[in-house]
Amino acid sequence: MLKVGIISDTHLGFAWGEERQEDSFRNLEQAFDEIIRHEADIVLLAGDIFHDRIPRQEILARAIELFSKCSVKFKSRPFCIKAVKDKQAHEVRQFTSPLIAIWGTHERRHVGATNPMHILEKAGLVTLLHAESVLLEINSDKLGIHGLSGIPEPQVRQALQTWEPEPFENSFNIMMLHQNFKEIMPPVDHALEFSDLPAGFDLFVLGHVHNTQIKKHPLSKTPILVVGSTVSTQSQKIESEIRKGAYIAEISRQSCELKFLPIKTRQLFYERVTVANQKPAEISMKIRDMIVKYANQSYDLKPIVRIKIDGVLAQNFSPADLDVAGLAREHVDRIILSIDKSNLVSEQLEQQSKLLEELKAKKLSIDQMGLEILQRYLTQAKQSFAAPSRSTALEDKVDIKKLETIFHLLADDELEKAEEAL
Repeated sequence: MLKVGIISDTHLGFAWGEERQEDSFRNLEQAFDEIIRHEADIVLLAGDIFHDRIPRQEILARAIELFSKCSVKFKSRPFCIKAVKDKQAHEVRQFTSPLIAIWGTHERRHVGATNPMHILEKAGLVTLLHAESVLLEINSDKLGIHGLSGIPEPQVRQALQTWEPEPFENSFNIMMLHQNFKEIMPPVDHALEFSDLPAGFDLFVLGHVHNTQIKKHPLSKTPILVVGSTVSTQSQKIESEIRKGAYIAEISRQSCELKFLPIKTRQLFYERVTVANQKPAEISMKIRDMIVKYANQSYDLKPIVRIKIDGVLAQNFSPADLDVAGLAREHVDRIILSIDKSNLVSEQLEQQSKLLEELKAKKLSIDQMGLEILQRYLTQAKQSFAAPSRSTALEDKVDIKKLETIFHLLADDELEKAEEAL
């Protein structure tokens, strides 16, 4: 039986210089240890191993140390007997690194440039694949690994078709990619679909998405493993609900069993606060109660508390009136607090947004939209006059039909005719 460890999206160097700078290294070391404890023969790394294209030297040094420490723990090295690149097969017959990797979107640089995964490859710590395939011999078993590193989205479908990898005969074949897929990501232009994955492979391994899940190819029913990340970089709600970790694939001639290996990570708590015409002081009180609830508990590592606020403030208040920085300072020694108020709006802004949405729904042209905005503005101006006599006076001055004529003439660049209409 073959045992293949699988890790992705470790984002080494994430939050460097901040309180969480050790998380990515600590979590990857745990993942390596779990895989080695399960006696894996090799480890696949599905991209975004580093957080930055050009990481600091301190981060590179830590990564080299960590990968070196992992490599020496393997009992034996896989024997590479064939490599395929540009559809040309070459007999290789040499021992290779037990760590097989592709790079992801965070490491990708322009053609000809060295990215951090290239440095690990040059140090002999990983075998790096980009539109390449290798056939490994491990004990008496053969394993084909096919890897396509991160590609810009507009080019990926063409790149996959050009690469056109073919499974090795009499072997278990795994394909690794690091891309967007429509079935597991919010809609993105040019994203691949599961049906774009070629036939004949026994397992697909996908990086890029940070939440682990297992899917199936719509036609071949081949398992599609979305590995997930080992560290929370986005603090999304789903990341507070799904554990981080690695996988081990136990492969026999008849089957492939995927086992999730959880690791111990910094806890993430996600809260959502919906505001409906409330004052900043009222919102602050509600958030402070939430914070105290988490701050009074005991944790191995200081937890992350993510609070997302959305809704409409009371009249005459703006989001700037809510002091989230002050709230964060109160419990800085107990929790790592992140408050997002990007979806919190003032009443006036909300009314403007609703107006634009209504106009868009009507599918009006630009000039029609402008005219309707102006008409609504004038109507509101009339209503704001307290004295009936003043309101009547304004109505007498504003001729909506005449205004419409002038507006359309201006939209058509008919300046002379617009002046005549005035």
